[in-house]
Amino acid sequence: MTTQLFAFEQALKNKTKKEVLAGKLLEMIFTGLLRDGDELPSERELGTLFGVSRETVRGALGLIAAYGLIQVSHGAKTRVKRDERLLQRCSELIPELGNLEINNYDIETVFDSRKVVEAAIARKAALYIDAAGLKEMQVLLNQQKELFNQPVYFQLSDKRFHKLIAEYSRNDILLAYSEELYAYGLNFRRAVMVKEGSIERSYHEHVMIYDALKAKDPDQAEKAMLNHLHSVYITTVEAMDEAE
Repeated sequence: MTTQLFAFEQALKNKTKKEVLAGKLLEMIFTGLLRDGDELPSERELGTLFGVSRETVRGALGLIAAYGLIQVSHGAKTRVKRDERLLQRCSELIPELGNLEINNYDIETVFDSRKVVEAAIARKAALYIDAAGLKEMQVLLNQQKELFNQPVYFQLSDKRFHKLIAEYSRNDILLAYSEELYAYGLNFRRAVMVKEGSIERSYHEHVMIYDALKAKDPDQAEKAMLNHLHSVYITTVEAMDEAE
């Protein structure tokens, strides 16, 4: 298993906040989490989601706009402009973005790995998560409860939810692997999220994970995470089959 996402995170360590955020959003465009024509959440919503100021968000969007990968219009929603030629040019300027190889693996291999990694993460997070982590997770869940008809915003929040749990494993290797595994098949996850009931189901599964972490119960946290990943696996396979 390669760790390109980990290398990407390392490359961002000495960047400014706006450069770090721009890198994260560019990564989401490269992996398919953000598609051509997608409307981004507002500056305020993005700031809340990523824990940064609106000024930082504005600066990050300006950097991405300079690459030509988003369209920023005064008084209108910012939209993604997914242009393969521009993406190729961007990957030449930021090599780490062009080297995400997780999609070269089959879905069974990836999800077998994801179950091992995220089960371990859930167990450790149940032991180490603190009041601040639980508070941030509750904020994310409060957002997600209002996003049943907003797949783009929900997926951004979903990514942060899983990364937050991984951060509380206090294990940088588990965090790096979980980030890379999460990037698998995001274009198919988009197809799943637009189906009625899909976001609501994921939200309720997230609540079960949160409850187990709050209870400091490693066994229940692992069980809740594996239940969620099984659901993600089944719906991703269905989306892949429908795309054939």
